Amino acid sequence: MTAPSGVAGTHVAEMIAILAVVFGGSFLLFAYRHYDYFAGITGFLLGGWLGLMVRAQYLQQSRLSPFLYMAACAVGGACVAVFYRRFVGILLGGFFTLCATLVVAPDVLAANPNQNLSFGIIFLLGGGLGALFPKFFFVMNTSLIGAAFITYGVMVAFGPRLAEHLPAMWSAILHLVVFLPCLVFGVLYQFVSTRDETDGEFGPQAQIVINAR
Repeated sequence: MTAPSGVAGTHVAEMIAILAVVFGGSFLLFAYRHYDYFAGITGFLLGGWLGLMVRAQYLQQSRLSPFLYMAACAVGGACVAVFYRRFVGILLGGFFTLCATLVVAPDVLAANPNQNLSFGIIFLLGGGLGALFPKFFFVMNTSLIGAAFITYGVMVAFGPRLAEHLPAMWSAILHLVVFLPCLVFGVLYQFVSTRDETDGEFGPQAQIVINAR
């Protein structure tokens, strides 16, 4: 049997890097403009993963195939992501606020004896903001995803060569030099290119109603 490297060649890492850059660039450029597609695919994948988790943790004795749980939850996740933008905004707002708090003030939360309660309060506060501004948090999260993929692709393609000549600290700085401009570009471009679209639950359909009035 032929090894995978013999089939794909000796540049599999570079191929993955190119795919990561293309995939990340699509998030930076088109995520909110094609909300249904990007949110639907993401909800489909996360829903399927959640279905497998539920099957493994709570329904181990079930006679149904794990694929059925995965498929049902994947379709449900895609429908929720596409048709309930406010709910997606709540989830993204809570997740983004919680992650930002962990990055900015990790010691404060670590020293708190009621960590779970603190996490819940922070998530609820961020979820409230996400319900008010779903577009903002969707753009921020998709820009983070796109910037992370592009950074990974660039580092896979050029990182090993640069690591031989740079110390670890400069390698981390190089990651930031790639990540931060991509993040800022993604946020600004998505807001500018979709400034005429509403951030309500029904998106373009709501804009059509407003224009009709």
